Amino acid sequence: PCDYFHVIVTIPDTLHRIFRSRPKRMYSLLMKTASESLIKLADDPKHLGGRVGILAVLHTWANNLTYHPHIHMLVTGGGVDNNGRWISCKKKYLVPVKALSKRIRHKFKARLKRRDYDLYRSVDPRTWSKNWVAHSLHYGQGKSVVLNYLARYVFRIAITNNRIISMDQRHVTTRYKDRKAGRWITS
Repeated sequence: PCDYFHVIVTIPDTLHRIFRSRPKRMYSLLMKTASESLIKLADDPKHLGGRVGILAVLHTWANNLTYHPHIHMLVTGGGVDNNGRWISCKKKYLVPVKALSKRIRHKFKARLKRRDYDLYRSVDPRTWSKNWVAHSLHYGQGKSVVLNYLARYVFRIAITNNRIISMDQRHVTTRYKDRKAGRWITS
């Protein structure tokens, strides 16, 4: 058993339009770019110096059910070096998240530009100077961590029965938790 980290990667809202217009292509590009960026950064001897394992899940909604593509990754808290030896993370630290965010932004931009130049040109140029957000949290250790992760993120649906307040022929009223305010909101 090893430690695990929960890494979350989000995109700026200026990319939502192209993600909605070409979801399969954009989701695939984001998943590939985020996972490869994390693997490359962790493999660097300045950080971990080993190849990590990743289980990634794409979510396309936020807690309030607005469009918000982001990735949840369960990442091993260590990796295998070039000699086949396991290297554990130090002090519950995986990789520097600012470096990860910058790498994802840079790689995503380069790949989009190379694969679909017209689509790349349609993106608001401020997107490439914005901070992209990546979080990394120590998640725990052992098999139960993997099972809890799978239960929480893989089988999660947008609207559960306990979030539905009422419905009729035309409307569905739901609630969501406003995390900043710490209270439930009805919409």
